[in-house]
Amino acid sequence: MLWSLPLLATVAVEAAALPLESHPVDASDAGSPNANHIFNAIHSSMRQWGSSLNHNGMSLFLAKVPAGTQFYHGTSQQEPITGMEWLAFEPEHAINFARKMGGPRGGGGGGGGPPEDDDDHRGPPGGPGGPGRSDPGWLHTYKTKDDLPLIYLDGMSAGKTEKGTLDSQDVLLLNFSDTERGHMFGEFQRAEGLCKMAKDTWGDKIRGFIRMEAGFEIILCSFKEDLDFLSAVRAGSIAPIGEKPDPIDGDGRGGLDWLKAITARYDGIGGGRVKVNYDNFFTGYSYDLDLFRGSSNFPRFENLSDSSLVKIRSDVDALVDSWDLSEPFSVDWQGVTDMIVERYARELKYLVSDTLSAPGDFFHELEELLRVFIDSDARNTTADTERCAAQFIPAAADISSSVAGRAIASISDKICSTLFTAFDYDIPVAKSVKELESLIDYLNWTTWKKCSECPLDKVCFIPIWPFGSKDDYDHPQCRNGTELRGRSGYWGGHFGPPGNGRDRNGPPHDGDGPPKDGNRPPF
Repeated sequence: MLWSLPLLATVAVEAAALPLESHPVDASDAGSPNANHIFNAIHSSMRQWGSSLNHNGMSLFLAKVPAGTQFYHGTSQQEPITGMEWLAFEPEHAINFARKMGGPRGGGGGGGGPPEDDDDHRGPPGGPGGPGRSDPGWLHTYKTKDDLPLIYLDGMSAGKTEKGTLDSQDVLLLNFSDTERGHMFGEFQRAEGLCKMAKDTWGDKIRGFIRMEAGFEIILCSFKEDLDFLSAVRAGSIAPIGEKPDPIDGDGRGGLDWLKAITARYDGIGGGRVKVNYDNFFTGYSYDLDLFRGSSNFPRFENLSDSSLVKIRSDVDALVDSWDLSEPFSVDWQGVTDMIVERYARELKYLVSDTLSAPGDFFHELEELLRVFIDSDARNTTADTERCAAQFIPAAADISSSVAGRAIASISDKICSTLFTAFDYDIPVAKSVKELESLIDYLNWTTWKKCSECPLDKVCFIPIWPFGSKDDYDHPQCRNGTELRGRSGYWGGHFGPPGNGRDRNGPPHDGDGPPKDGNRPPF
């Protein structure tokens, strides 16, 4: 969705061009290159927290939204939308776009011409540090008519930045030229291009695209075909019953309440509203290609050659073509990653803490952790490790034919192997702690960056486009609405005017992101 220039001016103060970087594949995951990245992509999918930290999405998932699921759309008009437009999962997200704006209206939405609701995507009137007053519009509620087959683009894929958040669309799927990529004003072109691909290349099998910014959204190619209109309510100032509200909407909307709604989805979209296919999905991490290059910690499709991109596009087409919409998804691989993270995240941090600096305490903790995998009558480290690694892997799953299965099994084996190696009294504790710290760096689980529980008037804040600073990325903290105002700079501000190329000559960027070896808001 598109955002207003005043809002972008408040949140974009430094250039976002990232240097490029090489990324050696860890030898331990030779059977599943980039296993840590694939594991984390699965674990963070449809979750605001992990997708905000690992914001350059490299994966495309087949997904379904069940029939009867409610969605929201903010607009200047009371009448139902019929063509292509954006849907929000949360009303607090959509209401930021429920206002009237000036300017010429566009043509009809959908297959050709700009979306019919063209005026409504100039940007929200509120939000932390956002612009002020405007004429109120309407908040629409819709529900899906049938199960809705979609493609989910992971990461911060609705973030209009030059950091690579748009690479899966601009570079991979749409093959935009260098001058068309990554700028703010390409949203309509971007959405129309995706819907044209869904119709012409994939025969209307795909009805839209799930993305994420400050909240999850869907680019839906036809409201008329896929949605039932439920209601439209005026989204203006609130007055006591019997009194007339201010005809001009105030500027208090879209602040902490919006961020509270967003952060409520840190750990998942909830309610079974999206069913993701983890059995068969696309990820750039499964190719023997250098997605990381230069000195950045973030992957880029932009780094790949034209020939590599042609091959990958062909594989994406084949993925969609082979999707049998009648078949249910089988293994919940995200649930498997949850069990692994929940079991080992705190334990690994505890093992490298000063609390267990004494050898006796260290080995006692490992014994308590690993004893359930050990046959005390026939000690065999190989067999013990295999039992540990197999604990959370579904016995009926065909690991060999599953990208998710291979990656998760590789991570499980790496964790258990490292733990059992440390559980050797002949190895100095200091050496074992160093190996465990290397494992933690390699895993790079996003849960380790979460705040402790925040007070009721605060949220754990990380950069979510277009808000946030570099310090918010490096050191997430609990913050209230007042503290959030003016926090900007992480995403950069060189979006470029319509038709112009990207500004590559902005101020230097001082590097950010996850360790390279542990390792994408409109309505």
